[in-house]
Amino acid sequence: MSPDPDGSFGVLFVCTGNICRSPTAEALARRELERHPGVPIQVSSAGSHALEGNPAASRSMLAAATRGASLERHFARELTRRRVRAADLILCMAAEHRPFVLSYDRAAAGRTFLLATFARVAGQWDWLATSPAGLVALAGEHAREQDGDDIDDPLGQSPDAYAACAERLDGLVTPVIAALVKALPVGSTGPP
Repeated sequence: MSPDPDGSFGVLFVCTGNICRSPTAEALARRELERHPGVPIQVSSAGSHALEGNPAASRSMLAAATRGASLERHFARELTRRRVRAADLILCMAAEHRPFVLSYDRAAAGRTFLLATFARVAGQWDWLATSPAGLVALAGEHAREQDGDDIDDPLGQSPDAYAACAERLDGLVTPVIAALVKALPVGSTGPP
């Protein structure tokens, strides 16, 4: 893991094609970070089988927009060794994505989680964390995946499936960003 040159904490969301789930999670995270201007947290997304440059699925764009998040400028990014190594926290949409992350960097195991698993742990342990990296370490100690932690891919399904996916992602991303912001040391949140 190579820290971001500006000292920010990097979160990488991972799915398959980087046109539905992970970009929606990224867009929702950006929406949440707008509530905390200047916080040193960067978010991005990538896909294990992404075709670099593909736009987000139109139904994902609509589902994200109804939740106040924009995918208008999103273009798919392929999961790469550089992206994995640069991330301080990697949040996979499903268990099937973890092997792809680890194939690029085995050392990423301690900072790679299913989004739903990390959200649950972050909500329970954020009060103990003194930094986002500390929260990741706590998650590494206490995270236990449960049935249903995978987030189903809505690709090719009805608009309702995309809306349900975006709703579920919103319910997971919002507390994750809140926990990471809460874990930041005092004074690192930028201008008042």
